[in-house]
Amino acid sequence: MARRILVTGGSGPVQFVERPADNEHELQTVLLTNPALMPAEDLGLDDELLVVGRETTLASGSVDLLCLSRSGELVVIEFKTGPQNPDFRHALAQVIDYGSDLWKLGSWTEFDEGVVHRYLTSRHVDPGVKTAQDLRAAAVGTWGLDDTGWQTLATRLDQVLITGDFHFVVAAQRFTEQMKDSVRYLNETTRYGKYFLVEVIRLDGLEQRAYAAQVVERPPARTSASGTASKATQTDFLAAIADPTYREAVSELFATVSALGLILAWYSKGASIRLRSPDRTEPISIGWVFLEGGQWYGARHITLGVDPGTLKSHPSLAPAVTEFCQRVSRVQGGKPAAGVLSATVFEPDAFTPAQPQLLALLSDLQKAAAAIPVSGTGSP
Repeated sequence: MARRILVTGGSGPVQFVERPADNEHELQTVLLTNPALMPAEDLGLDDELLVVGRETTLASGSVDLLCLSRSGELVVIEFKTGPQNPDFRHALAQVIDYGSDLWKLGSWTEFDEGVVHRYLTSRHVDPGVKTAQDLRAAAVGTWGLDDTGWQTLATRLDQVLITGDFHFVVAAQRFTEQMKDSVRYLNETTRYGKYFLVEVIRLDGLEQRAYAAQVVERPPARTSASGTASKATQTDFLAAIADPTYREAVSELFATVSALGLILAWYSKGASIRLRSPDRTEPISIGWVFLEGGQWYGARHITLGVDPGTLKSHPSLAPAVTEFCQRVSRVQGGKPAAGVLSATVFEPDAFTPAQPQLLALLSDLQKAAAAIPVSGTGSP
């Protein structure tokens, strides 16, 4: 049954009735030229979206619309151009292909140079950002960000590009239950990436025409599982660091941890860096991060090392982790952790110059751990 909308005020009430568009391309054009129609709040995003790509060519094709949120989330939008299921499958495959193209970029700077710069100099650019030379200028001009706000956005965008945690949107005039089931399956089984279906409809009045967009399928709310960093916690952690040099160094630490396949497990005042173990299903902590004033058994600021008692439960890792702790202890600027931990503390002034060496040691540890065969007899 067609939806009806009554608009009151002005010269009098006007009734709009939902009508099929002449073709899907009509609705695609409306959305491309009026991206504010996309219901950002229902996508779980804050504020108005900033368009950073429109019909932008990537390795696998031209993405219909690419948008960025104020918090650093990237939204990939593809329009289903036909009414049949094969058209839907094609659109769904396309957004995934575009996601893989963007994921390969790996950092906001490469995304800016490889994607955003081309959009800002294209004929498709929005007038509001036409004078912007790069992503930062476009974001600051759109949302009025200060340095901390921009750094928070850039840090989250880096994480999104590294993990591939994009917002994938397929837009169309109608979706079948089978199409919705396909998206529900992806949302339930995919660790990174969120999938949305958005219906765009046409409403005809006596002398006027209106369009509306509505999210009809979206992922369920995700709780923060053990080993998965809460986005808000990581964002708030970095935003609370006043020194931009130290903040950037810590941001690179987080990005490296993610890229190496290590785990950031967040709790109320900080996070632990964890290494997967061939001996047990639960990983072992080999580092901790805290803001000023936070601590755990002597771990403060950036602390790398291990709890010797815990290490006894991971005998296969013991040689590699012990060597890691010894090498970390020899890095200039570190101080032995107080208490029971076999660990070294790096305060902000010490961590920044030591960061490249410490990231290399984390990489070496991960490689050593990955080379250990899994016996299959570890305890649960």
